[in-house]
Amino acid sequence: LICQFILIGLVWNAFCNAFTKGLGIEFSHGVFLLGLLSSLHLGSFKLLMKFFSSKALNFSREDVIAATFCTSHKTLAFGLPLLNTIFEGNPNLAAYCAPVMFIHPLQLLLGSVLASKLKEDNEK
Repeated sequence: LICQFILIGLVWNAFCNAFTKGLGIEFSHGVFLLGLLSSLHLGSFKLLMKFFSSKALNFSREDVIAATFCTSHKTLAFGLPLLNTIFEGNPNLAAYCAPVMFIHPLQLLLGSVLASKLKEDNEK
C-alpha cells in the first residue's frame, strides 16, 4: 500500500512539473512523437510476440501473451526518477521526460485494446 502511494506521488509530481514548466517541445513535435511512439510500441509488441512464440521456447499461448505484455511495457515510475537523476539541472529536462510521459498513457490505451483482441483470439 505504501508503494502505491509513493508511485502515485511520483506520477503526480512528474505531471505537475510538466504542466507548470511546460514540456519544452512544440505541439507539432508532440503529435509526431505520439505517432512515433505508437508505431514503435506496436512494432515491439509484434516482434516480442513472434519471439516468444518460437518453438525453441515452447511457451503456451497464455505464456506468450503474458511475456509479451510484461516485456513491452515500461513504467513512468521507473523512467522519470532515472531521467531526473541523470539530467538534474539540465534546462531541457522537460523535453527529455516528454517521451516517457507520452508512452505511459499510450501503453495503457494500446494495451487495453490489444488485451481484448488477444483474449478473443485466444478463446477461438
